[in-house]
Amino acid sequence: MQPRKRWKEPSASLKDSTSEPKSSQVLTSQDLFAFALKKLSLRPYPTAELRQKLLNGSGDKALVDTIIQRLTASGYLEDRRYIELFVQSTGNRKLYSRFRIESELRARGLEPALIDQVLNEVYPLADDSAQLVRALEKKLKTLSLPMDAKKLARLYNYLVRQGFQQEAIRRELSKRFKNQFESER
Repeated sequence: MQPRKRWKEPSASLKDSTSEPKSSQVLTSQDLFAFALKKLSLRPYPTAELRQKLLNGSGDKALVDTIIQRLTASGYLEDRRYIELFVQSTGNRKLYSRFRIESELRARGLEPALIDQVLNEVYPLADDSAQLVRALEKKLKTLSLPMDAKKLARLYNYLVRQGFQQEAIRRELSKRFKNQFESER
């Protein structure tokens, strides 16, 4: 006796609408443009990432470049807006440091000069210490007091993963937990 399925198979039209186009299919300019619009309607993409998705589907570099130009000219694809949205979402929701945001944007194939320009406008360097305090307070809500060495190490490692500088983390932790740091030395 075979087990019953607990979920339904998505319909074929729903499956193919947002998944990668098959490389064996010959896609026209219209199909590729419609695919790009569908992807952009779900979430914003940086130009490099969308270009790679379109190249996976088409393989025709000239066709992909014309579609990217068309999307950019019509205002659907804009790296500056993508960076601003990314900084807002990761800075406010995930409480990443400026360094972590910058490294993630570089990994997504965005221009370093544009990243620096937008970060200087949207996320000034002075905000990094305030962001560190917010991330610290968020994590402290999940840890029960009193703080022992293991919990302090967990807190320290969390802040390092968020991208904050080690010296700034040590300074903030020693300010907050001066007694624990002195007893461990």
